[in-house]
Amino acid sequence: MKIWIKLLIGSLIGLAAGFFIPVQAQGLFDSVSSLLIGIGRYALFPFIFFSLGIGTSELRQEKRLLRVYFSIFKYLVLSAGLLIIIGTLSVLVFPPERIPITIEADRAFSAVSVIDGLKVVFPRNLFAVFFGSGDFLLPIVVLAFLLGLNMDFDRQLTRPVVQIFDSLSRIFYHLNSLIVELFAIALIAIAAARISHLSHAELGMYKQIIIIVAVDVVVVAFGVFPGALYLMGIRENPYRWLYASIGPAIAGLFTGDQYICLGIVTKHGKESLGVPRMVGSAVYPLFAILGRAGTAMVSTVSFILILRSYSSLEITFLQTLWVMFFSFVVSFILGAMPGNGAFYAIFMLCSLYAKGLQEGYLILRTIAPLLVSFGAFIDVLSSAFVSLLIAREENVWTEVEAENFI
Repeated sequence: MKIWIKLLIGSLIGLAAGFFIPVQAQGLFDSVSSLLIGIGRYALFPFIFFSLGIGTSELRQEKRLLRVYFSIFKYLVLSAGLLIIIGTLSVLVFPPERIPITIEADRAFSAVSVIDGLKVVFPRNLFAVFFGSGDFLLPIVVLAFLLGLNMDFDRQLTRPVVQIFDSLSRIFYHLNSLIVELFAIALIAIAAARISHLSHAELGMYKQIIIIVAVDVVVVAFGVFPGALYLMGIRENPYRWLYASIGPAIAGLFTGDQYICLGIVTKHGKESLGVPRMVGSAVYPLFAILGRAGTAMVSTVSFILILRSYSSLEITFLQTLWVMFFSFVVSFILGAMPGNGAFYAIFMLCSLYAKGLQEGYLILRTIAPLLVSFGAFIDVLSSAFVSLLIAREENVWTEVEAENFI
């Protein structure tokens, strides 16, 4: 059975079960869900570390390093910018009803300093990057990249290290594959815990914003990405790549967790999309950390609704530009929030805006799991889409027949 079918079945079972979870049992299911997400991430950090290190070395040996990383950052910027524009237009053309403002004393998050984040990426003791909390992948990514750059200054001396990185990359790939194959079972409990919070909530006042975001997601997934492939000269079935990426997209939709999706999309990228390790090992981690386009789109739509709810006046052109610009900026500093991306981005936008709106994000707390899931769904598809583009641009793409997709 194909992995995406397993994930879909597990998600649907969890979805159905979640409606029957009593409020008193939500805490237990949340704890089980957190444990299972941790198991899903179990092999991720060493897998990314060794794969990115050897992948960077391979790119440098083939003189593709600068081109590939330039393409990655180009598409990070373009995808985030384009989806922010789409989200802004959708919420301005079809403005949702204002949401009543509620006063809450507690705060869901605390602001994170960029400087503090950089101190974690570049600690005084390099070995400290191996002892993080498991929520911030960037320190491992940066170290792996730097090691990969220095693996071929003298190939005879560095050959043993290169072989170790290559072997461990393959070993952890197989361990990650085992986790991916079994993750559908865990997805039952994760999806049930996620949907149970929504099943006991009053969603009537959020109906319009949910519809707008859902339509944006459908338009991007089934219109913008396939259309972009066609415009770029890839004339074969533009939905073929979407079929190859449906497994990690399902995981993103029902977990909202970027790191869970990272392990799954890496396997699908190689075995279904035909993207080699040298490209995938760079694209997937960076798209999970920086410039998350789907999250940026969802947070833009949500924050404009918050502005409308806090003011009886119409949103001005300058306010719209402010939201678009800072949504773009915030999308690049969400690396330490793999599981609450869109909601944390909304919190950051409220914190950065004028005084009096710092608690504004709390009016969307009820539908936060849904917003996070929508953002993660598009984030995963964005990384799969870009990995395919870059692999084809570099002529390292291997065509995989649809019947052989995993």
